[in-house]
Amino acid sequence: MNDFRLATDVRPSNYELRFDLDLEQWRSSGTARITLSLGRPAREVTLHACDLDISVARADGEPALRVSYDEDAQTATLEFASELAAGEHVLHLEWQGEIREALRGLYRSTRPGERYAATQFEAADARRAFPCFDEPEFKARFRVELIHQTGVAAIANAPIENVEDRGGGRTLTRFAEMPKISTYLVAFTVGPYEFTPTRHTATGVPVRVCLPPTLAEQGLFALEAHVRSIEWLEAYTDIPYAYTKVDAIGLPDFEAGAMENPGAITYRTRYLAADRGTASVAVLKAVFSVAAHELTHMWWGDLVTMKWWDDIWLNESFASFVGDKATAALNPQWEYGRDIVQEAGPAFALDSLRTTHAISMEVRNADEASERFDAVTYNKGQAVLRMIEGFLGENAFRDGVRIYLRRHREANATADDFWRALDEASGRDVTGLAHAWIREPGHPIVHCSVREVAGGLELGLRQERFFADPDAQPTGQVWPVPMVIAYGTGGEVRQERVLLGEREATVTLPGARWYLPNGGASGFYRYAFDDRGVALLAGAVSGLRPEERLDLVSDLWALVRSRRAPVAQLVELLAGLRGERDRAVLQTLADVLGWLSEHAVRDDSRPAFEALVESLYRPELDRLGWEPREDDSDDEREKRALVIAVLGARAAAADVRAEARRRVDAHLAGTSRIPPDLAGVLAMVAAIEGDAPLYERYVARMKETEITDAQEEARFRGALADFADPTLAARTADSIFTDLIRDQDRSLMLQRMLGMRRARHDAWRVVREHWAARIVPMDPGGKHRIVRGIGQLTPRELAPEALAFLEANRAGDIKETAAQAAEALRIGSATAERIAAELPAALERAALQARA
Repeated sequence: MNDFRLATDVRPSNYELRFDLDLEQWRSSGTARITLSLGRPAREVTLHACDLDISVARADGEPALRVSYDEDAQTATLEFASELAAGEHVLHLEWQGEIREALRGLYRSTRPGERYAATQFEAADARRAFPCFDEPEFKARFRVELIHQTGVAAIANAPIENVEDRGGGRTLTRFAEMPKISTYLVAFTVGPYEFTPTRHTATGVPVRVCLPPTLAEQGLFALEAHVRSIEWLEAYTDIPYAYTKVDAIGLPDFEAGAMENPGAITYRTRYLAADRGTASVAVLKAVFSVAAHELTHMWWGDLVTMKWWDDIWLNESFASFVGDKATAALNPQWEYGRDIVQEAGPAFALDSLRTTHAISMEVRNADEASERFDAVTYNKGQAVLRMIEGFLGENAFRDGVRIYLRRHREANATADDFWRALDEASGRDVTGLAHAWIREPGHPIVHCSVREVAGGLELGLRQERFFADPDAQPTGQVWPVPMVIAYGTGGEVRQERVLLGEREATVTLPGARWYLPNGGASGFYRYAFDDRGVALLAGAVSGLRPEERLDLVSDLWALVRSRRAPVAQLVELLAGLRGERDRAVLQTLADVLGWLSEHAVRDDSRPAFEALVESLYRPELDRLGWEPREDDSDDEREKRALVIAVLGARAAAADVRAEARRRVDAHLAGTSRIPPDLAGVLAMVAAIEGDAPLYERYVARMKETEITDAQEEARFRGALADFADPTLAARTADSIFTDLIRDQDRSLMLQRMLGMRRARHDAWRVVREHWAARIVPMDPGGKHRIVRGIGQLTPRELAPEALAFLEANRAGDIKETAAQAAEALRIGSATAERIAAELPAALERAALQARA
């Protein structure tokens, strides 16, 4: 794709669109009446169109002399015999197209006996459904009509105005006009949907959940999540919801998790069909947080839209940040702040690469835009906003948000517009602080040295850019780092707030006996202690807040991987956390142990490694037991599943694997039902030593529940990847591009299997076999997942071939992702070998200390 941009002196104001959808032949045809304004006289009008055959083109009734296409720019140019004057004109267009297999543009979806047409237009795929000015700057009003099979539901952004019987089993559904939106937010779908009852928010917004047949009753929790989130967001922004309705639509096939089309938010089915009685706490949290994220977009992205894709972070970072604020505020029982801290992990990993990108940077075309939907845009952006809010205070930050939204509603805006609003609300120079974090790639590590002075501690602080590659050269970058330093005085824990704006600084902590450089885990930076700092903190670790403990583990793990700390120091910290009871901290430990198990634990050190895992997690299983209790908190329900998963998968605990198999056998036989929090975990653990008959029962269960229970189908589909038997592992890999696995799930399964020691060889074979025919034509999101998965092929026998493959395929909409995956693979492969060599001695030392 080239860097073509549409002329800004041709601006649409209204679209009237009619689509005739043939779901038997998977064909579509359409007509458009586009009202536009020319800023100067012109003989030609260029707009976007991709894979469409425009058969009729007129301007004010005058036929075009010719329609020419530029496939690389994805445009159509209409040439007229006479010049069109400056001012308003009306284009009439007719076209034919396909309802595609790839999950982008106007695409097809099926379940047994059911057919659907659906849309996914972000970033630049509206042009695959209708000719349009497909850039976010060109906001316009839309009116949509759909001709479709009689007897199925038709849904679009706006409410239905009327329905007309066209005869011959065809129906015309007309929708009301939408307020001004960008083309990427237009949405419609037809299919045999069923609906929850409609609920209204306190301000009267009608909300319903739309799901495939048999699933609507499972959508009531999602319905509640939408209603409560809208009400919270209206209060936070002080701006009423701007659209006439909310339909939350579960699509059988959908590449992303969800999409914020105003009035017609689309989701993967499992993010809506999640009944309280059949879904795990983890799934319910995902349902709520995804809904809150998408609804936040109704203000950030839909009501106020970025001018161009270089500011896509402004949409996504805000939706993550404010959506999580809503989730935490509305569900205090989840203690969701710990989850928010954990969400920074993927951002730290990607942002530590030399091939990372700034949160806000130039985007030249739609291919580059598609690569911006990553952990830097979502997770780092969210973390930086959280850090800025902490610097300004919640009230000043919220006031700036309100100024920004009111000033730019139904229009386009830039990041600088937002910073100016924060400057105005707070009276501080937010713009200067923000530019350093938003426009610069990477993040700092703050090296901390300490000396004891009369009555306290004196810290020496020195910052530099953090790289995962231990051989990377310093860049000289300096950030304004809003540090929150927690320290203990013996009687209380205090905080010292420091804006570290220079490369080096000195801070005195009166009365301090120990300190932590990132109190509350509120900052997006790494930190490193000197030996004295480690010794001072050692006795205080158990008293840190859970988010601080998990951040401490995450931080040390990053230092070990970048060769800034020895493996023995990490193992010592892990061993020192025996008796840890917090679910989020145990999850962070599990993530570290999982990487070690898959990439760095050799056969000779595996027994000692498994013994360490056993010592960390067995006490919690003994305390919680296998059976849920009536007084279990949501956290305990999640934790029970976590400790069983870790003991079964990482400690290879024979009793856990046997009990998991017994319970799964009974569940599949129908003699008992596993509680939802444990069902997926036990399916996974039982699969590890599972045989061919069990594999067949998993496949049968998937097929039985495909149309009745999205959560159950996902559990047993996911567990197919966990069968360790080589024949069954190969069978799972070979099934990915068959009808057994839905289009939307293929990239997710491949990405996971590429990182698993028992499955990676077969997954890598399947990637190579299907690359050209099946993976290259995928939607960008699916390709990005698979490419990142290739970056996990760390074994010495795989890494060189995988690196060569990534280098050979650095082009198009995976150019940047392939470069990042290649760098991650080079670092990961070297790190795995180094840790594997150091780990046996570190484990032996920890075992000796435990016995002492």
